[in-house]
Amino acid sequence: MRVLVVPSWYPSEQEPLNGSFFREQAAMVAEAGHEVTLLVPRLVPLAGWRGPATTVEHDGELTVIRVAMPALPRPLQRLEQELMGHLAESAYRSAMPALPDVLHAHSVMPGLLIAQDLAVRWGRGVVVTEHRPSSLSAVRSPARQAHLLHALADAAAVATVSEPFAEAIAEHYDIARPDVIPLPVPEAFFTTPSGVHDAAGPYTFLHVSNLVRNKRPEETIEAFARTVEHVEARLLIAGGTTARVEELRALVSRLGLEERIEVLGRVERERLPDLMARSHCLVLASAVEAGGTVLGEARAAGLSVIATATWAGRAWVDPASGTVVPTDDAEALSTAMTAMAREARATAQEFRDTVRETARDIFSSDAFLTRQVDAYRRAIAAEDRPRMIFHAPFPTDPRPRSASRLRPLRMLEAFQENGYRLHPVVGAPRQRAVAFRAARRRLRAGQQLGLLYSENSTQPNLLATSVRDGLAPILDARILLWARRRGIPAGEFYRDVYWRFSTSLRNVRTPRAAVMNLLYRLDLAALRLARVHLFLPSERMAPIVPVPETASSALPPGATVVDSTSPEGLHLLYVGGLGAEYGLDACVEAVAATPDATLTLCVPPEQWEKNRSRYEQHLGERIRVVHGSGPELEPLYDAASVCVLFVEPGEYRTFAAPVKFFEYLGHGKPVLLSRGTYAGELGERLEIGPVIDYSADALRRELEDLHAHPERLARYGDNARRVRHDQTWAARARRAAAQLTATER
Repeated sequence: MRVLVVPSWYPSEQEPLNGSFFREQAAMVAEAGHEVTLLVPRLVPLAGWRGPATTVEHDGELTVIRVAMPALPRPLQRLEQELMGHLAESAYRSAMPALPDVLHAHSVMPGLLIAQDLAVRWGRGVVVTEHRPSSLSAVRSPARQAHLLHALADAAAVATVSEPFAEAIAEHYDIARPDVIPLPVPEAFFTTPSGVHDAAGPYTFLHVSNLVRNKRPEETIEAFARTVEHVEARLLIAGGTTARVEELRALVSRLGLEERIEVLGRVERERLPDLMARSHCLVLASAVEAGGTVLGEARAAGLSVIATATWAGRAWVDPASGTVVPTDDAEALSTAMTAMAREARATAQEFRDTVRETARDIFSSDAFLTRQVDAYRRAIAAEDRPRMIFHAPFPTDPRPRSASRLRPLRMLEAFQENGYRLHPVVGAPRQRAVAFRAARRRLRAGQQLGLLYSENSTQPNLLATSVRDGLAPILDARILLWARRRGIPAGEFYRDVYWRFSTSLRNVRTPRAAVMNLLYRLDLAALRLARVHLFLPSERMAPIVPVPETASSALPPGATVVDSTSPEGLHLLYVGGLGAEYGLDACVEAVAATPDATLTLCVPPEQWEKNRSRYEQHLGERIRVVHGSGPELEPLYDAASVCVLFVEPGEYRTFAAPVKFFEYLGHGKPVLLSRGTYAGELGERLEIGPVIDYSADALRRELEDLHAHPERLARYGDNARRVRHDQTWAARARRAAAQLTATER
């Protein structure tokens, strides 16, 4: 396997420890039999840039290509990715005879920007690993942010170095939770013999870092000063520049602790295993720490660890190996150091051996290679799949709280499950524009794009995201028209036609309504002009949109199969919206009048507060209201024997296919349905629940009959569990792809 690594920073003669772990990781991959090349960018202010100045070095099995690149000012940053990609490609091709199989970017800026641009040029997959906490707080221009967001969405794999940091990255960039690949530790830390002092000697604390303020070396010294008032101990401090070393030595002198604290200065990396072998406890009191390389090294050397509650501290320090204390809490840090010295932890060889053994499963080179090479292989395999464009005029939300955002996410996952390599053209206007340009470049580079699937917004495309994110009035029309000109079959799921039923929008009573009506119609005009195939919730919707029958087909929502228990009795569950338009009054009244039935309403809290007065009088032991979403719903489903879509019929419900219907079906639950709705027709056809005239009295009679004949409910449940496998999101994606490819033929 040929791997091209693009690190955002890397060791040099001037800074030999800067990104040393990037070099170590690359060497581990090379030693495992893979060909590894590093392309190291050096950003230079535009005014001082004098050309690429490419150099090639050979470092053992590694080939290191260094290239100078201009750092563009904010007004020009929309051009920087392609410029850096062009310089990187030229430098690589001048030094290497063959293209890599996979690209690996270390940190998003500039590593990911360069790697993703090379991926567009070469048709290769990108793995990105984020190490740098400051990437979450960096202030970026809108252009640079748009390029980074698209690059993250387009990457084959995103990884980071600890579980808490992965959660922070997912929330910051609004992406799925990254994989976790712990920073590996060289074998020398595991194998260097322990030179621990005997119990009579002083307990030895060790701090290793670059001694910047984030690492809190002053606070560590001050906490140690309190500790030695109670126990005999010493503190070794390694690392840092000459200036920082002198500052800390002056602090030690002022405290009168020269005999207890030794500030060693910079220690060569190959000497660290021996230094740790002669210490008992590592202290890392950082304010921010993503992966904490030194934490893994300390555990590999058999030390106890005291760390602050950073992302890395919470991830890699457990009660068996050490203690986690609050950040910037001097008293807690001193107390932990005192307790560690009194307990004499890591003075016994057995303790160190145990800590080392548990560390090997997490931080060894073998554990790292298993995870890292697997990510490379997944990225390579993804690029061998047929390619398609996934379009949406809004971001795909990895943690959706509404059906309108759940469906795009499930369809994206379903196309991937069906073997497609997705190129997302999603997000705010700037991000979509970047992604659209990348798609055009991929096509020019000879990469085939088999189809385009689009999800429409509940708002007009122009207003699908906040206007603060920019406006692009014709961008989405351009994307669809481009697909038509290039012979790429395109389809869009057109879910929302509430605007066709809104009195205010239909009768144009306000300026806002007039604008909204116009924008909806312009979106439809663009779809017709681009001859986009419309997927609709049901065939009945076609005359309402309106579109020619030959240009549309039904594509109801899909189900996610989830194993759920089937309790005895009549325990009803409703999950969804609440308000006058839902007409749940009849359901609540019927359950209130049926002593053998219970009902749980899981509704949004703000909607409950707004409609509380309509339902509050019926609440009690048998009828309750809860709030929840996502995983919080699973206990509710387990406790339910039947689900409810007994809502008031209306014109819109004669063709709308609610996502909740398919969520109920995916859990294998019988469903109570109201006659005169499309969901009722589906349920009757699939035989997964009774279809009832919409009235409280009719539902009450049905509940009484189900109580008297529980075998009916069991039969409906058996049918639901049987047919749900034909109604999955993957099956829905297959139908959409088959329709588009058939249309093209």
